[in-house]
Amino acid sequence: MLRVSYLFRGSDEDREPYVRDKFAPMLRELPDVRRVDMWRVTEVAVGEVRARFIVDAWFDDEHAMHAAFASAEGRKVAREIIAVEGKGMEMIAAESLE
Repeated sequence: MLRVSYLFRGSDEDREPYVRDKFAPMLRELPDVRRVDMWRVTEVAVGEVRARFIVDAWFDDEHAMHAAFASAEGRKVAREIIAVEGKGMEMIAAESLE
């Protein structure tokens, strides 16, 4: 499985409605997305927490992820990321080694 994580900084009041009502539903529309999880970061054991919310989109593999983001729905997500650049969103991709 491959996970693409979007990390959001900012206050709960600013970000939660956006993440819950707009961004996560856009990811759920991607072709071949297996699931989308939304997390509120409440505590960290070490270091400074910058993220307040994390949204994970899961795919079977890298090929499925690339196909999803090349689709019309994926281009919509890309436009949204560009539109909010510098407003507290970061993205990482990680592949499960299980």
